[in-house]
Amino acid sequence: MSLAELHHVIQIAMGWEDAHIHQFVKEGSYYGLSEDMQYELDYRVSQLLRHEQDSLLYEYDFGDGWQHDVILEKILAFKPDQSLPICIAGNRACPPEDIGGIPGYAMCLQALADPDNPANEEYLEFVVEDFLPESFCLDVVNEDLLEIQI
Repeated sequence: MSLAELHHVIQIAMGWEDAHIHQFVKEGSYYGLSEDMQYELDYRVSQLLRHEQDSLLYEYDFGDGWQHDVILEKILAFKPDQSLPICIAGNRACPPEDIGGIPGYAMCLQALADPDNPANEEYLEFVVEDFLPESFCLDVVNEDLLEIQI
């Protein structure tokens, strides 16, 4: 898969809308869509992550500053009948888009936990009505991943 395809996979796994710019960083090289970067469609994940524990950085929404370490944890045997990509595990709900990064998400969780918090109404516009921060639905992520062609 190309880095551009990996970007879409991460967006689906996180539940985001691909509304902001992003980049990948590996050993001082930048990959993305800007003309001052290596063009992400020209690079496959396997070119940058070759051995177990190799990693690269995925940055999304430079205003909110989301940074993700992408680590090749294990190389599995190829199964020709396996639909790819597939999410094998997850933990907790994704922070909503445009929430203000880690500090904004922390304030959002505090506000949502206290119905009397004056900030509660402000944060309700960022989350769906039945938002459960502790939940992660593996089946929904994998259903969405089935819709992309890689």
